[in-house]
Amino acid sequence: MFGAASGLMVNLNKCAVYPISCDGINVSEVMQAFPCSVREFPCSYLGLPLHTRPLRRVDIQPLIDKIANRLPSWKARLINKAGRLKLVNTVLSSMPVYFMTVFDIKKWAIKKIDKLRRGFLWKGTSEAKGVHCQVAWERVKCPKPLGGLGVLDLERFGRALRLRWLWFAWTDPDRPWVGSEVPCNTLDRQLFRCSTSVTIGDGKRALFWDSAWFHGHAPRDVAPNLYKLAWRKRLTVRDEVDNQTWTRGLWRMSNATEIAEFIVLWEAVQDIHFSDTLDKIVWKWTANGKYTSTSAYAIEFAGRMCPFNATAIWKAKTEGKHRFFTWLLVQERLHTADVLLLKGVQCNPVCSLCDQQQETAAHLCLHCPYAREVWWHVQEWTEGLIHIPDPGLTIQEWWNSSVLAVPRQLRTRVAAIYMYTAWNIWNERNRRTFRGVSLPSLSLLPLIKAEMEVRRQACEVREVG
Repeated sequence: MFGAASGLMVNLNKCAVYPISCDGINVSEVMQAFPCSVREFPCSYLGLPLHTRPLRRVDIQPLIDKIANRLPSWKARLINKAGRLKLVNTVLSSMPVYFMTVFDIKKWAIKKIDKLRRGFLWKGTSEAKGVHCQVAWERVKCPKPLGGLGVLDLERFGRALRLRWLWFAWTDPDRPWVGSEVPCNTLDRQLFRCSTSVTIGDGKRALFWDSAWFHGHAPRDVAPNLYKLAWRKRLTVRDEVDNQTWTRGLWRMSNATEIAEFIVLWEAVQDIHFSDTLDKIVWKWTANGKYTSTSAYAIEFAGRMCPFNATAIWKAKTEGKHRFFTWLLVQERLHTADVLLLKGVQCNPVCSLCDQQQETAAHLCLHCPYAREVWWHVQEWTEGLIHIPDPGLTIQEWWNSSVLAVPRQLRTRVAAIYMYTAWNIWNERNRRTFRGVSLPSLSLLPLIKAEMEVRRQACEVREVG
């Protein structure tokens, strides 16, 4: 009736039935009223492979092939590394996300996808060897404030996505899949326990051992030795406390550590007071107490430190290529002579700007007599806002001290001038190395001004608008 009234009819050519446990049933007879095709597992539903058994490599390989097929059409050799990074972050890294919300993607698949992303970023092809990779991939996968390039760590992000199953099982128990096995492993559940805090109400939803009701921690993490001795570990707080069954199996305690854990847990149980309200769960890493995959992903990098001011790099008012260059520079990972020799590439080890000392990133951009002349011209132009680098400073010391020495409101513009200056010194080195053309130090100042003006005309007018 609805189809006749609206004109929206079922397209039987796009429909299929997949019988499950239908032995002894005449499927053809059942399907007479709905004459669509009858097929068998495995199948694909909403773009995801479905099967009655765990997925095999042949089921995941189409995802990897789909990512690999994107690379040839991009003409990557005509795109600088900053442009490739944008494509890696927005396209290649996002393609497996939908798959990872449902399945725990295997390590072999992550390695293959990482191989494609790494090769495209550093070389513009599907594979890049060590000589082409300027920074370790583990560093690249760190968030930008922590010194990386913000490329998604697929293993960590997949874990952050899978926590939504555990969260919705708590906050929306009426979902049809609640009660069945969810695609979360032991490490996922441990992260969920550490990221949540449970307030006991009626005690009918929180699990005694697995829910974080004990001062924001789960009893299995506070008393791991007792957890090994406990018999029934999936009962709720209400059932365990009312029936005093949480102590079953604990009579096997045999050392002082287990007894100490028992005393702590016993005191916690005595403080439980049930009410008529529902148990409440709170996500620790957001202001509103609700789970987000972004906060779950960020907390997996807790404890990591960045030795340089990375935020100033990515907020500077420059183009992407200048930011990428500076990110390499402060880590001394530019392909200067010292780095190339370590990788086994034969080259002239002497600085091409002064012909006096070995070429390193610090010497080339900071301490070379030619570079210091350029910095002097920039200092005169900016009326002392930019300073000549002090002798003996490392790249990171120079960058951190230079950025922190100016007021916060000027930091993005001052950082940009430092970056444009170092970029043009590097370009002068490349001119002399590959083209045999040299410019006097004073000629670099107009180039720096021209690049800044191009950026201002292209971006700042749009930003104001």
